[in-house]
Amino acid sequence: MKVLAINLSHNASFSIVENGKLVLSIEQERVSKVKRDNQIHKLSEGLKNNHFDIVGYTSYNMVDDKVKGYTDLVKTCLKKENITYDKLVCYDQHHLTHCYSSFYNSGFEEAVCLIIDNGGTSYTVNNVNIGQENISIYKMSYTKEPELLFKLCRDWWGRDISIGKYHTYNMMSPAGVFEMYKDALGFKEPGSIMGLSCYGKENSEIPKIYNEKDMFCKLNTSFNDVILRRKTSYPKGMVPDEDFCYRIQKDCTNVVKKYIDWIMNNYGNNICLSGGYFQNSIANYEFLKMNNNIFVDPVCHDGGTSIGLAQHLDYKYNNNKPEKYNSLYQGPIYINQKELLEMYKPLNLNHSKQKYKIVDMSNKEVASLLKQNKCIGIYQGRSEMGPRALGNRSILFNPSNPNAKEKVNLVKNREWFRPYAGTVLYEHTNDWFDLEGKNETPYMSYVVGVKENKINLIPGICHIDNSCRIQTLKKEQNNNFYEIINEFYKLTGVPVLLNTSLNTAGMPLIESIEDVLNMMLKSNIDMIYFPEYKKAVESIWN
Repeated sequence: MKVLAINLSHNASFSIVENGKLVLSIEQERVSKVKRDNQIHKLSEGLKNNHFDIVGYTSYNMVDDKVKGYTDLVKTCLKKENITYDKLVCYDQHHLTHCYSSFYNSGFEEAVCLIIDNGGTSYTVNNVNIGQENISIYKMSYTKEPELLFKLCRDWWGRDISIGKYHTYNMMSPAGVFEMYKDALGFKEPGSIMGLSCYGKENSEIPKIYNEKDMFCKLNTSFNDVILRRKTSYPKGMVPDEDFCYRIQKDCTNVVKKYIDWIMNNYGNNICLSGGYFQNSIANYEFLKMNNNIFVDPVCHDGGTSIGLAQHLDYKYNNNKPEKYNSLYQGPIYINQKELLEMYKPLNLNHSKQKYKIVDMSNKEVASLLKQNKCIGIYQGRSEMGPRALGNRSILFNPSNPNAKEKVNLVKNREWFRPYAGTVLYEHTNDWFDLEGKNETPYMSYVVGVKENKINLIPGICHIDNSCRIQTLKKEQNNNFYEIINEFYKLTGVPVLLNTSLNTAGMPLIESIEDVLNMMLKSNIDMIYFPEYKKAVESIWN
């Protein structure tokens, strides 16, 4: 039995589950090259002439007046590409799709899911419109229907309403705070607030964001006034942006801790976290310190809802218990890649002062070049689902170089204060990083502490607060990537590489081999390596 699920929200995505197993998951932005794309036409083209037992579709707020539009869009796109189906299902419970994505892949038989984002489904309870869900807590089990424990909705009209387990206030969830104030601070992404927060400190001029008496995320209007007047009403340097970022990061983390405490005190330690807020890997580490049994959904933004929906529909209609995925290398399988690469040989393109050639290359030679501080991309196999590069679409660099961030920024063009992540060989993890008792973090979900005696050995990925977001890697998870790091370890004594996504600023992660070659023309990357073919495209400067 084959099930296709479609997310029509931002980060539109397709996921396919076959007999309980996830076999494909990809976001539209990877093929359209439009960041956070909410269209599905390119994804539909990739499934031309396929048949599915069930097709399900969802979005972040499937209220009555929008359902027809979504339904027409899905039917039109599928019909155009001759994608047929036996059953079409519209699913309108946004936070539950996040629950399914996290719970089914956590390994728990029972758990409580905490979902936090900037807005999902709008609810009417007892004929009262209580607004759009922002925070939900559900008890999940394979043997029972999801049980709602708590739901907090946003009301723009100043009403305070509680009806059973539903609550609505003029509030702003932590996800909403990051989204709103990134604009006020002039950033393009919420991650910029995370990165700059580590440079900040307590500042008496900056009020706290939330009323701390309860968990209802009521905004302190004084904070909003100060942040909007920071450039005009205060002497230069009195309220620097990094102090605002510090306040945002700290206060949002603290309010989420209250929810986790409440769950632990009432329902135990099996906790799943999902929704866009939990892309905050700095906060995730604080939650890990509270309870190392927590599972953070690695595809917790809306792109991951198609995974949860596909697993749920297959379980509900086909009685196939969802099989926990053990890898996020879930992109399409491409054929004729080697032949396509050979078509570009030689790449003597008249582009500025730069030319390219295809050369033979090995994992050992790549490690040697990394030791020489070359900036090298790696392209292999199926692309990673979600926002993190895990070694199939990655840029690699020497973490021992104290200027690593500046070097890689020549390719990535990111803000100076945003750190880069690292990948460490699994067996060396606890010698280099503090995972607070957790065995591994294969999906790069946490910014963890660097061991004190290792800080000076990896300055290129060690943030100002001596932290680093890491991926732990076992040989069986990604053989070529493992071998490159292991060869680098033999040369340097460092079992870690800087690892960031293979793309340039503002662009989605690279998907196809054509994207790779296009990136070579538009960036200062030294080389992109294709380990499956032991070939590399190398830049040559005249």
